[in-house]
Amino acid sequence: MDIEDKSEKLIVKLTRETYSASVSWEVKKPPTGLTEGSNDVFPLYLETHYKNVDIGLFQKRYKHFYDELEYSWAEEIGMCITGEQGRVLWEYKESSPALLNLFEAAREQASGINGILDNLLED
Repeated sequence: MDIEDKSEKLIVKLTRETYSASVSWEVKKPPTGLTEGSNDVFPLYLETHYKNVDIGLFQKRYKHFYDELEYSWAEEIGMCITGEQGRVLWEYKESSPALLNLFEAAREQASGINGILDNLLED
């Protein structure tokens, strides 16, 4: 089994465990390994500690240049494994519905939106 297949299996497993609340995600500052030396913008970075490994999910916005002066903003969702001092040991950025589902589940959990909505709907 290659790295991409294993990555997708891990994503599906983390999604299941996020929905069952076995894994919890926190909003954190993106590691320097993602941000340094880059003009990219990271509106959201989520992290969990899973089986003694720090796993991050990120939303990244970047300039997609058509030529030297013309560009548009593009966005991608990614997953990474981080080490000491904000080092990014591994990064997965394949466009994947499974990764998008995990990111949405983790964002929903970390935001506490379910409890917020329950509170707002109380009479």
